[in-house]
Amino acid sequence: MLTDDEREAVLQLLANYENMARAIETFLRRVRSDPNIDVQAPRYRALLADMEQVVPVWREYGATTRIKLTLERRSLVQQAPPAAERRRSSKDYYAV
Repeated sequence: MLTDDEREAVLQLLANYENMARAIETFLRRVRSDPNIDVQAPRYRALLADMEQVVPVWREYGATTRIKLTLERRSLVQQAPPAAERRRSSKDYYAV
């Protein structure tokens, strides 16, 4: 179980992973669309292939961890004991 602060830190890390995945995808699109870069050249081909493999890993990690945290949070909410109802007697309303 994570504390609220730890959970918030994990969610921030997940957001960073998702942002980096989007940034890498944008970078890859731009590199591939640039006619001045030969993406088949050995020095680029391996690097681009590695970057392509990172994106789905980060996305999957982010999705599974986010789901896990959400389910954990829901189970904690459901396990919480119901709050005792506060009921006043009619005498409390008329008391001076």
